[in-house]
This record gives sequence, structure tokens and C-alpha cells, in this order.
Amino acid sequence: MLKNLYWTYGLVILIGMFLSCRYPSPHPIEGGPDTTVPNKPDTVIIDTIPAKNPDSSLADIARFGSVDTIFTYSNLRISKGIFGKATDYKGKATDLSFEFVAPAKDTLKYRPFVLMVHEGAFIFGDLNSEMAMARGLARRGYAAASINYRLGFNGGTATFACGGTGTDAVKAVYRAVQDTYSAIHYFVDHAEELGIDTRQIMLAGSSAGAITVSALVYMNEADFEALAPGITKALGRLDPQAENSPFRVRALLTQMGYGLFRGEYINASNAMPTVFFQRVGDNVLPYYGGTFLSCPGYPGMVGAKVGADQLRKFKIPFELNYENLEGHHLSYPGEYIVTRYAGFMKRLWSQNPRQITNNAYKTVEDVKLP
Repeated sequence: MLKNLYWTYGLVILIGMFLSCRYPSPHPIEGGPDTTVPNKPDTVIIDTIPAKNPDSSLADIARFGSVDTIFTYSNLRISKGIFGKATDYKGKATDLSFEFVAPAKDTLKYRPFVLMVHEGAFIFGDLNSEMAMARGLARRGYAAASINYRLGFNGGTATFACGGTGTDAVKAVYRAVQDTYSAIHYFVDHAEELGIDTRQIMLAGSSAGAITVSALVYMNEADFEALAPGITKALGRLDPQAENSPFRVRALLTQMGYGLFRGEYINASNAMPTVFFQRVGDNVLPYYGGTFLSCPGYPGMVGAKVGADQLRKFKIPFELNYENLEGHHLSYPGEYIVTRYAGFMKRLWSQNPRQITNNAYKTVEDVKLP
């Protein structure tokens, strides 16, 4: 009897050892590879995408931080396509399209990738508004793409965005995040043919696009449920492909405003290096705090100043560019914004993390992080 008990005990230990080898601990071993997804600290991925090119895109860091372009427009290749299909708020099937741009002839097979999400209050706009900056990044050696996502919500019009309910507005953000997830997975799945380094993905957004990419990084289904109960049942999972197509986001690049429903979504385990461009007197998205799209009755929202302060607290690199002006649109030329994006990424890749604040074009804070 006792002998049988020892055999059983030994068998349980062997099975446990086998399973622990097959399914590693969700906590990275000190000094080992970090397998946690920055925006989902409770999720574990096997970082094998693409296994053939571990960080090979950063072999020449200088090119990606260059103020000057290294490729001409004629050296770029542009392709268009559909990355998915989804049903809009009226129940109509919608094609989700993209435009992709990268150097046509390049010494690097894989390049850092910037996915760009356009502005328009979740009601209007299209990918073309981001393509000038996408081409600017491609001329500096990046791969970049701009996407269309589902627009519109009950009560919101191009002339009056405040006619819906808070739930309607949150659903618009949820759909945009779903579509952005779909786009990321599409480009990850086509990384080999497009020359994308899936370990070096940046998400860029303007206005509504900035809200979208920030929500993708900092919010999960439970957060959306707290704002709009029943949203997951009504619209489906936030990221239906989460288990099938892992990826890693390295930074957020935002301009023409910033917005996150709660500053507390940014915490020590998920805080993401970020570039901000916003006016202090922004009348659409709050620089400090206000409401979504500045609409009475819509959920609260915080802006670039609160986001930067959260990153400052957790010692995460950021660059806050603000203008002491009124209005939503910025005075910065698009080419200048692209150079700031590129310079920011170069500092990260060069292990020169900093917290920088610029009042228009003047630097008022520059802190080197340990």
C-alpha cells in the first residue's frame, strides 16, 4: 500500500515537471527574455515573430532617427488592400481598407512599422489624412500604413457630435479599437511579405485616432464594460485574435490631441513610451480633464498633460509638445511631427530614454532616465 502511494506521488511530480516545462511561468525569469505583452500584463506570449529576424531592423539605428530623409518618393512602394470586414453601427457590412508604404529597395529586409489611425471624432475622415506622415516615415526607412475603421454612432453627426448617449459614444471607440486590432493582426500575419519587424510596432493616432490607440494599449473589455455595460455581448470581443497572432507595441505616437477615459488606466505595469502633441486650449479633447469630445453627458476624459504626468510618475520616456493656444488643430507642420517621432524612437533604441517637454519649439524640460 505504502509502495503504491510512493509510486503515485512520484508520478504526480513527474507530470508537474512536464507541464511546467511546456507552459512556462507567466513571470519572466530575471535576466531572461521578457515575454509579457506591455499592454496586457496578465497575458503571456511566445515571442517568436518573426523568429528569423530578432531585432535585425535595428542594425542601423541612425537611419530611423534621421532628421533628413534617406529615400526619395520614387524609392517608395505603396500598396492598398482590405484587412478585414465588420458590421457598422447601422448593421451594414463594411470593408476595412488600408494603404501601406515602405522603401522599395532597401538593405534591410525587416523594418520598424508604424500603424496610423486618422482623426474625425469617430464620425468622419479617412486614411488619406495620415498618408503624408506615413510617406515621411517611409522616407526615413520605416514601414507605415494608414487604415480606415468603422465610423459613426447613434446621435453623432459631422456637424454635431454630442447628440448621442455616452454608451453610443463609447461603442464607437470600442469598434475603432476592434478594427485597429484587426489591422495589427493583418500586418503581423503578412509581415514576411511586407518586410515588417513585428517586435518594433508603433501605434500612431491623430485626435480620435489618438484615443483609439491609447484605448487599445490601456483598456480591456472590463474597462469598457464599466463605461457601457453589455458592450462586449453587443459588439463581441475587443480582440478576437488575441491568442492566435501575438505582437508587441513599443510606443504610442499621438498628435492633434490626446484622450483616455481615465488616467488611472496607465499604471506601472503597462505604461507605454509616448509622444504627445496638443494645445492647452484644445476645445475638442481636453489637455487636462473634461469630457469625451467635450460633449456634456459623455464620459469623462483626460488629455496629454495627465497622460504625461502618469508616465513621469512611473519613469517612462515621453515627449510632451504643447502649444499655449486655443483650438483643436496644431500649428506644427506634419514634417516636423514626423521628425519628432523619429527622434523619439531613436532615443529609445539607443538606450537614451528621456522625459522631454516642449513649449511649442522650445524645450522646457529634459530629464535623462536611469
